Amino acid sequence: MNIDVATEGDIEELTRVEIRSKKQSVPKCFEYHEMHYWSRRSRWQTYFSGQSPRSSKSERLVLKASDESNQVIGCIAGHLTTRHNFDGEIQSFYVLKEEQNRGVGSKLFSEFLEWLIAKEAKTLCVGIKPANPYNSFYLKYGGQHLNDYWIFWLDNSLLLKQLNHL
Repeated sequence: MNIDVATEGDIEELTRVEIRSKKQSVPKCFEYHEMHYWSRRSRWQTYFSGQSPRSSKSERLVLKASDESNQVIGCIAGHLTTRHNFDGEIQSFYVLKEEQNRGVGSKLFSEFLEWLIAKEAKTLCVGIKPANPYNSFYLKYGGQHLNDYWIFWLDNSLLLKQLNHL
């Protein structure tokens, strides 16, 4: 597995991974428009151009994980933020179902955290629907609920250490 910085040239693959991951892993958590190709593709375009979300700062990172045949199998996108008074935010995080439990998500998360720490971002938040079973992924690494839709960490350095030791 390789982890690389994704670019606008990867939008088609990122869109494919997002939709496929949602359909395979959590289809009941999302409405039709949240899995529609052109809607999701447009969302990635606005993210790369810095137009969304409004609470984000300009510094952002999108990482992609690729398998041996150079196919994208997962991605994480995040940015510096002002949302809920946190420093960093995960915007999107997807790993294809058949690639889960192989360290792909942990590796993407770890590299994203390294970037945040290098940017001096000490805290992190992520929005996730209450019915999404992947809440447990974040909670496993010490995430705490801010409310039903948001999970946070107060120490990215500690989170990185926990992530690398599990």
